[in-house]
Amino acid sequence: MQSYMDDFIDPEGWMKFNESSDVTTLYYVEFWDFGPGSNTSGRVKWPGYHNLNNPNDVKDFIVEKFINGNEWLPKFDIPYSSGLVR
Repeated sequence: MQSYMDDFIDPEGWMKFNESSDVTTLYYVEFWDFGPGSNTSGRVKWPGYHNLNNPNDVKDFIVEKFINGNEWLPKFDIPYSSGLVR
């Protein structure tokens, strides 16, 4: 989400972990990424891949909610944004 994607990113964007990976059970989301590798027109066509554009659709994936980042990230002096940056 909201990540810079450089030009070394494969246009398909994602690959299986191994040959037995079941791509019907995954849930991958891209949201407002930017940079030369962020074009999603060539991404995989898996049922679990989603290119979302509505901030309401990703609100459960922000650092604050998804991993309770506000509780533990400050202890490690890791720079982050607890919500969406724009």
